[in-house]
Amino acid sequence: MHHNFGLKFGLFLLFCLLISSVPVRADAVDDYIRAEMQKRRIPGLALAVVRNGEVIRLQGYGLASLELDVPVTPDTVFELASVTKQFTATAIMLLVEEGRLKLDDPISQHLSGTPDGWKGITIRHLLTHTAGLASLETGFRALWEGGVRLNYSTAQAFDAAARDPISFAPGEKWQYSDVGYFLLGMIIEKASGQRYREFLTERFFRPLGMTATSVPNKWELVRNRAAGYTFLISGGPLVHIRRDTQFELPSHYGVFSTVKDLVKWEAALVSGKVVKQSSLDVMWTPVRLNDDSTFPYGFAWEVKEVRGHRMISHTGITGTEYARFPDDKITVIVLTNLGSLGGSGAVNSWGLARGVAGRYQPELLLSSLKEQPDPDPQLTLKIRGSLSSIARGEESSLMTPGLRAAPTPNAKNLLGVRLREPGSFSYLTCEEPRGETRRYGAPVSRVCHFKMISGSETRYYTFFLTPDNHIADFSSSLE
Repeated sequence: MHHNFGLKFGLFLLFCLLISSVPVRADAVDDYIRAEMQKRRIPGLALAVVRNGEVIRLQGYGLASLELDVPVTPDTVFELASVTKQFTATAIMLLVEEGRLKLDDPISQHLSGTPDGWKGITIRHLLTHTAGLASLETGFRALWEGGVRLNYSTAQAFDAAARDPISFAPGEKWQYSDVGYFLLGMIIEKASGQRYREFLTERFFRPLGMTATSVPNKWELVRNRAAGYTFLISGGPLVHIRRDTQFELPSHYGVFSTVKDLVKWEAALVSGKVVKQSSLDVMWTPVRLNDDSTFPYGFAWEVKEVRGHRMISHTGITGTEYARFPDDKITVIVLTNLGSLGGSGAVNSWGLARGVAGRYQPELLLSSLKEQPDPDPQLTLKIRGSLSSIARGEESSLMTPGLRAAPTPNAKNLLGVRLREPGSFSYLTCEEPRGETRRYGAPVSRVCHFKMISGSETRYYTFFLTPDNHIADFSSSLE
């Protein structure tokens, strides 16, 4: 009996020794985040993952301040930039539920002094970026005449917006516009009788315990705030970003928050504590244009599919991203301090939310696909040629007229930088779109995926093809 015990104990010790000698593999999400931060040169990042209604990850990586060597934690405050827009849209929906607004109200019903060119624009048009108002790059043009100032009143911004040219009739197209969400802030203030900051604080932040979330003005101290960084040129040195211009009403960009607070917001949002589920359903439905086609954007959320999985998301120019995958019951929030200053360079931190979600649901990743025999090599060459045309600053005849008219000059420049270095381009697969799909007015019959390896970068491209093999839209991602 003692002999058997000694033998068993000896085997147990040997087992423990063998186990201890095997290196413990780091978590797959940690591996991914740390590798991407190094590759993309992201100074600091905060990550939240919610799965099946439970917070399964709340973590900081890297530095909130390179100058002070301060690490990022879940309590680090980041400037959300355009992720702010979901708070503005939700505030509008709350006022709709209370009977103070209707989505199809003309905005002239709530704003005085609107120009004739805004006739026919409704609150719904503002929410969906289909009003025809000036784009991100051309909005508030009159404010910048004579040089940029530090502060702009609501009256000054409204006057500048009223002088911006109209791009198209309301509901005819989709064009991202900060002007529209600034006007929504004015409507919130008019309908509620409160300042925008006060409304969000009293109706959202304070009741939900979002104690680190605010809409500060530029003079306020924000505890635990991350410093912002950017690249002035692609591949250049990391520099401190400065965002000194302050709108009195920043309803298109002004919320600051933490991943810890945003998971509180997510829980309240999906449980119906903020607005009704029927309101969320409206917000998360692709907009229908005048020609009865749809565009993959709802109310302050991009609404699309990734290989048959719904993805509801939005990004901010400061390097922030909030993505929901409702079919997979996963929400990923990524806040970084690597952003872009205007059109000076790429926001190099977007796409990480899907990369993280893909570590839990691999079908979300194009990198999980194996290369297949190419059924149409000539078409692949034409598609690759269309990217080369963009890199040369030319238009591609393979793209539909709607797509050729869509990219802004900065977007074209960014694509040119990405595509300047030649690389391999290989076919992965083609899939049928779910349901009826149109992009920029053109019907889509196939969604095809490709892999491009260029230098040290592997990027995945998705092309939305028409029945006659023209490109109606395309996107790319790093995984």
